[in-house]
Amino acid sequence: MTREELLSEIERLPLAERVELLEVITRSVREEIQPRARREGTVGRLRGIAKPDGDVPSDEELKEDYVSYLTEKYS
Repeated sequence: MTREELLSEIERLPLAERVELLEVITRSVREEIQPRARREGTVGRLRGIAKPDGDVPSDEELKEDYVSYLTEKYS
């Protein structure tokens, strides 16, 4: 199929289908411009953001800390 034939076929599509096609093409171009490796690197850097500095406290320690916090707050 030539470029002209493709453009002609696209123009004959209903509006909803042309919008859907536009979204697919936009996503494809965006992925090519911004490579996946760069995005995966960002995710990898963010994974450790919530990691505690030391050992993870047990459920019981968390409950005790929360009770202490509430006691101080409302005393």
